[in-house]
Amino acid sequence: MTLPDLARGKHYASKMFEYVKKQAEKYCYSSIYLTCNKYNKHSLAVYEKFGFQWIDSVQTDIGNGFIMDDYILEYRLGTFL
Repeated sequence: MTLPDLARGKHYASKMFEYVKKQAEKYCYSSIYLTCNKYNKHSLAVYEKFGFQWIDSVQTDIGNGFIMDDYILEYRLGTFL
């Protein structure tokens, strides 16, 4: 998801992350995963602030000569039994 520049600073990312985190906890997921472009420094900094950690990288051919060059990030939730 991409937010337009004029939406930055309004805490939309924080609100969306809190919603996703509550849903993941509701269903007893152990982690939340996402991918982010390696060169998207702003988003990577936001995800790091939220507590995501880089766990892998992937290059995906999306056709017409385009390659997505991403990090895979993980946010670990509490341990569920």
